[in-house]
Amino acid sequence: MSAGRIVLLVFGIIFLVASVFLLVGGSGLSWANATLTDSEGFYTIDTTRLESDSYAITSEPADIDWDSDQDMGWCCDPGDFLTVKVEAENRAASKGVFIGIGSEDDVADYLDDVEYDEITEWTSDSRGIDVDYRRHRGNSEPGDPTEQNFWEASAYGTGTQTLRWEPESGSWVLVIMNQDGSNDVDVDAAVGARVPWVFWLGIGLLIAGAVALPAGIVMVYFAARRPR
Repeated sequence: MSAGRIVLLVFGIIFLVASVFLLVGGSGLSWANATLTDSEGFYTIDTTRLESDSYAITSEPADIDWDSDQDMGWCCDPGDFLTVKVEAENRAASKGVFIGIGSEDDVADYLDDVEYDEITEWTSDSRGIDVDYRRHRGNSEPGDPTEQNFWEASAYGTGTQTLRWEPESGSWVLVIMNQDGSNDVDVDAAVGARVPWVFWLGIGLLIAGAVALPAGIVMVYFAARRPR
């Protein structure tokens, strides 16, 4: 076999192997997008009970750095890549629930000297979802959360409330409270994320795999066939 045929055979095999990975990856992403999302396209975890005798339940600060938002402005918005959804309902039907996202500094000022619980770990296994908290002590009562103007996004009321937020650069904290700011928070909550690019990435991988497969077959065929 000539050197040219050997090179062609090697590239043909590479294309065939790559096509398998591309087709499997694209199929997996397309399947996940079709079967694991809700009607709005959100990947959502199971509803979890969050309970505390304090005034609020918060997440740990989430540091987001889009690595220069200004440079992305010419083609897209960071919110095009990810949308967060938080749903919550107060287990006490007569009470409303408040959901808010604010900057770490603003939330710290609002809950200064207020007793609240911070979620430190959220794990899921065959037995269900387990939530661990860290208690922040305080002696004051918080102001009405619905009257604060620092929230980046918020939702409140009776029944199931839904907050949708397109993340921005900064350090952010999720806060869940009773609508009137009273203590004894007891809610059912779920968190989800919509990632539109997963669908298009899956389609792109399928197309690339569909192109690489016949190309690899052709290369192997011409490299392996015997000359007349």
